[in-house]
Amino acid sequence: MKLQKNLSFYMLGRFISYIGTGIQQIAIPLYILDITHSAIMMGIFSALNLLPNVITLPFAGILGDRKNRKTIMIITDIGRGVLILTLGILASWNSLNIYSLFLIQIFISIMDSIFSASSTAILPELIKEEELMKAMSLRGSSDAISMIIGPSLGGIIYGIWGIKTVFCLNGLSFMLSAISSIMIVYKNLNVEKEKITLKSFFIENVSVANFIKKNKALNQLFLFCLLINFLVAPFFDIVFPYVLKKCVGFNSQQYGYLISCFTVGILVGNIAIGIYLKNFSTKIVIKFAILLEAAMLFILTFSVYPNSINYLGGHDLKLFIVLAIVILLCGLFNSGINTPINVNLQKMVPNEMRARFFAILGVFCQGAVPFGSLIYGFILGKFSYQYVLLIVSIIFFIACFTFIMKANAEVYEPTVFKFQS
Repeated sequence: MKLQKNLSFYMLGRFISYIGTGIQQIAIPLYILDITHSAIMMGIFSALNLLPNVITLPFAGILGDRKNRKTIMIITDIGRGVLILTLGILASWNSLNIYSLFLIQIFISIMDSIFSASSTAILPELIKEEELMKAMSLRGSSDAISMIIGPSLGGIIYGIWGIKTVFCLNGLSFMLSAISSIMIVYKNLNVEKEKITLKSFFIENVSVANFIKKNKALNQLFLFCLLINFLVAPFFDIVFPYVLKKCVGFNSQQYGYLISCFTVGILVGNIAIGIYLKNFSTKIVIKFAILLEAAMLFILTFSVYPNSINYLGGHDLKLFIVLAIVILLCGLFNSGINTPINVNLQKMVPNEMRARFFAILGVFCQGAVPFGSLIYGFILGKFSYQYVLLIVSIIFFIACFTFIMKANAEVYEPTVFKFQS
């Protein structure tokens, strides 16, 4: 019963705060555009939302492995809530400017990374070992629902009530998330170590890097996650909107609906994993999901080829339906890759270094996205989009096929480090 309550409070806090964050993520770019009329300012805000997070992650991982993870989650939730409510107060007094928004966002981004490291590492400690896959699929479903609700509400709330209401709602969501974390019954298993110094910072992170290097299966999973983030994340962030809006001719609303299909696919996939995965081998699920995801990328590529667009009537209902189905299936198979692999990573990494591991993984995976985006942006300016899509699809298929053929058996059935519950 205690374990079920713990998971419920963990999920509830995450769900509420993700909805608030989704509302704000949609509203702030609109607000920046309204007051500055500058795409450059939007880009600066995006960088301030990402870079401090990535830079802070290695330190956040050490904190998550040294200190009480529940306490860290509570403090960072309250801290973010206070900062965002401060923005709401400034907006209510008509004292909010772009510089105070940027400055406060830096501190929010830092706390995001500290919260993320501890929140990711604590989950296996809140449940029984055999419940981890179900819990991860439930978390994925909850995140997907919040990603549908939050952004959908963001534009509406900002358009009707303005940015101050957005900040107040998001600040309140973090306070409610902190209350949910307080309700978790948690026994801290981390051993307090000596004071964090520059030397201990490097030693503790290098120890994780050595652990990854010595574990062949973990090494393969790490590299695969890095490659996927480099290839696929910028594909949907940069290439896909460019192709759909500039080359195909869909409007912003149609593009928004298509992107929502991906999230719906993730939701359906995680629900299916939670209900039916126990009837199948994890190895089979991961392999088939990887191959089918690669196949969907090929279908998506050929669906937006000029000949296909003309055959389907241009930016018409037929092409929209085809793309919606393919994108939904991409999300479905993506969950079949991400959820089982994340579960296996949780199992393969011992509790005492789990926060540092996922922090380092986050640094490399999130850091790969801007590099991929820059490369995509450059080649889209030099080559026809259909050839870019085809080359990316081929590289992705080769990477997936190589991973499936070369992956160590422990990638699918890992050695389990016992969780304390």
